[in-house]
Amino acid sequence: MKDLVSATLCQQLLAVFDDPTYRPPPLPEVALELMALGSREETNVAEVVALLERDELLAATVLRLVGSPIYAGRTPIRSLREAVVRLGVQGVRDAVFEVALRNSVFVMPEYAETMASIARHSTLTAYITRIVCRRASLDQELAFICGLLHDVGFAGLLLAVNHIERADAPPLALLWKDIDGLHEHASLLLAERWGLPPAVVEVVGHHHHLHTGDCAALAAAVRLADHLTEHFGATVKGPMVAGYPMTGDSIGLFDIESACLELDIDTAALRLIVADAERTVPEIVLI
Repeated sequence: MKDLVSATLCQQLLAVFDDPTYRPPPLPEVALELMALGSREETNVAEVVALLERDELLAATVLRLVGSPIYAGRTPIRSLREAVVRLGVQGVRDAVFEVALRNSVFVMPEYAETMASIARHSTLTAYITRIVCRRASLDQELAFICGLLHDVGFAGLLLAVNHIERADAPPLALLWKDIDGLHEHASLLLAERWGLPPAVVEVVGHHHHLHTGDCAALAAAVRLADHLTEHFGATVKGPMVAGYPMTGDSIGLFDIESACLELDIDTAALRLIVADAERTVPEIVLI
């Protein structure tokens, strides 16, 4: 009977995504248009600045972010133009997505603590994915975005719980196991809804699965970075039960070993990645 109830809840949660009245967590149009600009062979600085200027609040937040220690250079960034010149289109795009998710996607007062843990975990996964790709000599173009969005399905599903609006809906603690089991597929559905590139949809929608195609290395980098957030106490934490948070988004030993094998990362290389991350994480915390 319990399995039947669980299966019914899973079906209801996923059905919400197909409901015409469902509105996924919003991403600013600027973020989505920057994604499109970043994929073009030639994009001039003026185009990117003009796009950012359309959303003054977002632009101001991005400027504060790129002025933080993790982006700091020898001279401070004082304008959007300087930010684009120093970081490039992809760097600015990553910063915009980071700000957008923090301000409009990973926000839900009803589940504030759970959402805060998902936001921190996702942000650290994004930065560590970038480090893994650098150490493994991989193209970093989509690394940050994939790391940042890999668990966005949790946010979508928590919104879906509210969307169902059943008076007799069980508390989050009883739903959490199902939400954890569905979050990967929910991430895929949201990435599709937002019209993100196929590679992003593929990686975030199957980040717990082995890949054999063109996305295999990037997916392995996200999987390894996802695991390494444990080193910093930044795993996904669900609702409290008996004084302890329920776990989520767990990465098994086989997944870790297969990721290292895919990326040709040995124990020594893994130590260097952790060391790089240890230098980076305090700067992220200060943002």
